[in-house]
Amino acid sequence: MSAAESVPRPASSRARQDLAAAELLAAHGFSAQAVEAAARSALGAAQLALAALDESRDHPSDVVSAYVRRVVRERAMDPDTGRRLRSLLNRAELAARTRAETPAAESTDALADARAVLDAVEQWLADPARSAPGTVESTRHRVRPLPRRRASET
Repeated sequence: MSAAESVPRPASSRARQDLAAAELLAAHGFSAQAVEAAARSALGAAQLALAALDESRDHPSDVVSAYVRRVVRERAMDPDTGRRLRSLLNRAELAARTRAETPAAESTDALADARAVLDAVEQWLADPARSAPGTVESTRHRVRPLPRRRASET
């Protein structure tokens, strides 16, 4: 690993800071807030991956959708990261909206998922063959038009 690769990118360091904040919240008994911070960290990593492909999304569900489509399916990212990211988003929304106390185990799981997503994105970004924009063709198939019906067939 070269010296340039060992220096974290500013957006990546922000995602790492969010993850550290989530760890502090979990350690002090704020499980719901820890789940939300862990999801914010993973979403930041996903946005970083999308930015490497010259794409951006603002709404969290749009970030997850674009990440799964562009990074996981089209750019050979581990599909588990897409599942973890979607799960984190769902758990964060549930933690934010429910009045019930979020169990400590939930925050521990959320931290592990966010860490896995962030680590995978950083490894993916370090490999220019996979993360460089415009180097890989889309995996979508061309759609064939439906055959036209003649007026006599209707």
